[in-house]
Amino acid sequence: MGWALVAAAEAHHRKGWLKRFDPRFWTVDFARPMMASVTSGTPGALRVETVFYRRQDLAGLIWESEDRWDHPLLAYETRRDFRHTQLKFRWRSGGIKPLDALHGPTLTIEGRDAAGAPRAWYVRLWNYAAGTGEDALVTLDFDNLDGGFLLPGEADPVWAGDIDRMFVSLVPPDYDGGDGVLAAPVEGWAEMSAIACSGSGSVLAVGDVMMPEQALGMTNGYDDCYHLTPARVVRQIVQLGYRGEVVHYVGMSHFMRLEPLGGGFYISLAGGVLNGPTGAWHRGLAEGCAAAGAGDHLVALL
Repeated sequence: MGWALVAAAEAHHRKGWLKRFDPRFWTVDFARPMMASVTSGTPGALRVETVFYRRQDLAGLIWESEDRWDHPLLAYETRRDFRHTQLKFRWRSGGIKPLDALHGPTLTIEGRDAAGAPRAWYVRLWNYAAGTGEDALVTLDFDNLDGGFLLPGEADPVWAGDIDRMFVSLVPPDYDGGDGVLAAPVEGWAEMSAIACSGSGSVLAVGDVMMPEQALGMTNGYDDCYHLTPARVVRQIVQLGYRGEVVHYVGMSHFMRLEPLGGGFYISLAGGVLNGPTGAWHRGLAEGCAAAGAGDHLVALL
């Protein structure tokens, strides 16, 4: 009987197509003890929920050129050339630094310049926005994008031909680059909606294999997939053929609600055992499983 623990993507495997910046394939990350999650329950949109505990907390909303998180049969292709690509979206936010503020949401682009030297660019989104600091239409043309605050002489043209990853930084309203614990936790959110990517560089191939149904169920844990959208997790469960129960461990390190105490933090039940980002993520998982026909078989364990 043949078997394999790891399957590599091959040229003959079934492929589909997706637009770059598809909401399902963004991730988040951050330094603990803060918490953040990203969900994509509305077509063409994503929502980030955050809870900040320190003045210096920062969450990144991340798009990676290489798909490091999907099964090889389902991953999107690696393409680091973002030239001839345009991205538009509506930005709305609350409880974080607004677009027009110092230290407001900034697009950090990590890659290499035209000569191949590693470097990063810092693109102030407000420079490409029309609207207010908390409700604006943002338009990015990767062939005509400048880093820097854009005071006279500060423009830093982006070379978009070799990018590893990019992320939008989200910080609490009191962020000023200094350290210190906030007097109370600060919950914030940001939404990107009406996401539209265009241009000849806007389409990626993506694995679209549908494995035969099998008798095995799936077990996963929030500590291992907190940074992914629930839709991305459910897509892999279904298309890899898992059926029956989906056993989900809420985990041991990301779900709890915290409060400051003596310069540190302790677990608090005020407002519920789950912090806001964790609650939003698990609602998204339950809705995604229900839509995929697995809602009656989802078992969540603390």
